[in-house]
Formats: sequence, structure tokens, C-alpha cells
Amino acid sequence: MSGLRLRREPRADDSLVVLRGGLLDEETLRRDAGMALARFGEHGISVLAAPDEDAFDRLAAGPLRAYAQLTLMTAGAVRGTGLELRPTFRQPHYTVMFVELDRDVARLAACENVVRRNPHHQTTPGEERR
Repeated sequence: MSGLRLRREPRADDSLVVLRGGLLDEETLRRDAGMALARFGEHGISVLAAPDEDAFDRLAAGPLRAYAQLTLMTAGAVRGTGLELRPTFRQPHYTVMFVELDRDVARLAACENVVRRNPHHQTTPGEERR
């Protein structure tokens, strides 16, 4: 097990948009946080930063193309629920940290967000995600 690799950078502005493939379904969030615990020793879920519409488009067409829907939140909305947003791995990756799994999953699921259809959604057989 290796820990989450942190980037050294200033705290993300509250207006920064972060997105995640799919909906903020509590069961999925709990499962993904459990996988992070097994791999990195901490509960958390991955999100990607999209500082502008071009960045959103690149993410939707690239790593998130398997998702028909994308959930967008601001860094401020995530932090407003009491959750930590850590800059991890390479840009544009961030991790939303969960200290108390059930409580924090519920906090993120209730976080102010917008769901958008992924205009670049496409899958290969067996890859379909909600």
C-alpha cells in the first residue's frame, strides 16, 4: 500500500469546478472510497478539475468518455460540506477525503452540484457506466 501522492500547490480557488463521472450515488461513493482505502490507506474519491469549458471538454472526451452523465461541483461547495479537497497525483486530479466514511459519503452526496450529459459519451463493449 502506498499513500496518496500530494502535489505542492496553492489551495484551489472556491470557484474551481471539479467533476466526477456518473452521479453522486452513495453506494458507488462508498465502494470507490473503500477501494482507495485498500490501495492508499485512506478513504477518498477521485475528481478532476476543469477550470474552464475547454478543460471540461477535454476531460469529457478523454478519461470520462465512458460516463453518460458527469457531476460538477465547485471546490467551495465541496469544502462547504466540511470535506477536504486534496491535490493528488498529476493535474487535474484531486481527491475528496472521507474521515468518517458514512457521514462523509452522505455529505458529498448532498453537496450542491449540477449533472450534465457527457457530449462525448462512448463506450467499448463492457465499459458502459452510468
